[in-house]
Amino acid sequence: MFTYFNMKRITILNILFIVSPFILLSQQTVKTSGEAQVELTENRSRQEVKKEAKDMATVNALERAFGSVIIQGNSTYISNVNTGEKTETNSVFNMIANTSVKGEVVEVISEKYEDVKGYKVIEGNKIELTDKLCKITIKARELAEPPVDFTTFPLACININCKTTSFAENDDFFLYFLSPITGYLSVYLDDGKDSQCLLPYSNMPVEYESGMPVKADRKYVFFSNKPEHNYFEDNDFEEDVYTLSSESKKDINRLFIIFSKTPLNKPKLVSNVKTGQLTKQELDEGYTMPKTLKSEDFQKWLNKNRSYRKNDMQVEIIDITITK
Repeated sequence: MFTYFNMKRITILNILFIVSPFILLSQQTVKTSGEAQVELTENRSRQEVKKEAKDMATVNALERAFGSVIIQGNSTYISNVNTGEKTETNSVFNMIANTSVKGEVVEVISEKYEDVKGYKVIEGNKIELTDKLCKITIKARELAEPPVDFTTFPLACININCKTTSFAENDDFFLYFLSPITGYLSVYLDDGKDSQCLLPYSNMPVEYESGMPVKADRKYVFFSNKPEHNYFEDNDFEEDVYTLSSESKKDINRLFIIFSKTPLNKPKLVSNVKTGQLTKQELDEGYTMPKTLKSEDFQKWLNKNRSYRKNDMQVEIIDITITK
């Protein structure tokens, strides 16, 4: 009989993330820089604007290194940013900030932000405005091969119609996953300081620590303790169940859904790092915290695996918000 914690509470913190959605890569790494600025408006937090500016600056850096993607009719072209020369291509692309790019961020070397004052004219009236400027320098690699076409997204309930990236405090959290090939799945939630391991489930046998085995063409809903979501032939199995909470009015976090064709060597994890954030009642009710490692250590582990296993693994990165 397996014994698991049956309830966890994920505490969400304000953060900004390294933009590094993973697709199978070529080996060449280049250093490139970009910049972008986004207007600060009353209906958006500074955190949201900074994130958008960073995403757009990253796109700018990747386009400077690998060219802009242009779609005309049924053809796709890569345009050299410096010369404007266009070359028709059949390459696969990555999406950042709703823009197709032909590159992958390996490492963020530096990022700087500043407020830029200006004005705009609306109906003849001169209105002052402030933009958030981001300047970023990255190491990047050109995309080479298409990824495994798996499907994954967060859910606020066990029905796939509950697909969302916008949660309220105390919402339950679930994850849908479907892959065309058999492999292994790991899921981490990064809050900028720590990365929490949500999957594989806590206290699983050693053979599952390197990834949750998933079968081809099978639909999975994780973090549900409903009998139909028990993917082990064990009636006593208890899945981890998660409840979201927020420490500010609106928090932004990032999910890393890691799929590999073979088991991964997991990073070193520590149990119950944030137990002090639980109330006595929550502790009495059986709440605990996911196993954790420092965010910087998680990124090092992820990048090392990406370097050595570039034909074996990929990562889907999804931002979620939690509103108090």
